[in-house]
Amino acid sequence: MSFALKELSRLLATDTPVVGAVVGIDGAVVRVATERGAVTARTLDVVTVGDRVQIKNGIASKAPVAKQVFPV
Repeated sequence: MSFALKELSRLLATDTPVVGAVVGIDGAVVRVATERGAVTARTLDVVTVGDRVQIKNGIASKAPVAKQVFPV
């Protein structure tokens, strides 16, 4: 049996990073559109509206993007 608070924190904190696009900036806080809806997170990177970011542990950082493009 686990403690209720421990179980609640496990349910609320996801281990997988969330990826989305910046839709608003207010100082060091950004609003990010994700597949689950809009999320607010703090950021340490310089981001602009439209940038893809990855949110992990409540901190938004620039998401990795492809460096090469191959025509198909």
